Amino acid sequence: MSGIFRLRLFLDFGAVGLVIACLAYWWLGNLWHELFGTALLVLVIAHNVFNRRWYGTAGRKRHGFVRLFNVATIACLAVGMLIMLVTSLLISRDAFAFLALDGSFAIREIHMFAAYWVLLVIAIHLGTRWAVVMHVFRAAFGIEGHSPVRTVALRLAAAAIFFWGAQSIVEMGFEAKLMLTYALDMWDFNDATLAFFVNYGSIVGLFATATHYGLMAIERRRQGNGRSGSSAPAPFRR
Repeated sequence: MSGIFRLRLFLDFGAVGLVIACLAYWWLGNLWHELFGTALLVLVIAHNVFNRRWYGTAGRKRHGFVRLFNVATIACLAVGMLIMLVTSLLISRDAFAFLALDGSFAIREIHMFAAYWVLLVIAIHLGTRWAVVMHVFRAAFGIEGHSPVRTVALRLAAAAIFFWGAQSIVEMGFEAKLMLTYALDMWDFNDATLAFFVNYGSIVGLFATATHYGLMAIERRRQGNGRSGSSAPAPFRR
């Protein structure tokens, strides 16, 4: 596993962390929020530069369900990031204040709602790449062969993340935020700053885990029906 590939994976996880950090607006303050948002944009550009070859080959490969799902996820992520970019420029008060519009309450709402959807889509996209993530970690820590104990431990950890994430969805009002519903909740960062990041991290883990195992089940079913001879990791090469 090349150092460049590990760097790419590190940058991808860094982007997830920046999205969650940007959600902590009342903890960061506006200036740091905009600086973190700018850093996120830089990482997104770097991610696309690293994966530029994928765009040239995506239309030439046979598209099964899993690959189409991956393409749709990337398209949704691109749309969400574009909305966040445009709206962030229009409501900026510090980094790009010269581009801001007056009376932009509606734009702020669109920016906020898009941010939560971007986090969801990023988690799903991470799930489509989870086989690659696990391969990188196995190579980094020199893990070889199959271990039933390790398999059970990892599945128990995935289950714990899944259930913690389900609880966090309720605690953070995540569903309401995705449905454009106003919620009179305000997280107390003085008492539970770490819990904010852990909860949102578990939500990302929930959707990533659900996506990974869901696509794996679909791929195995297709192979069992004799309609696909490809290996499971093949659709996740993005």
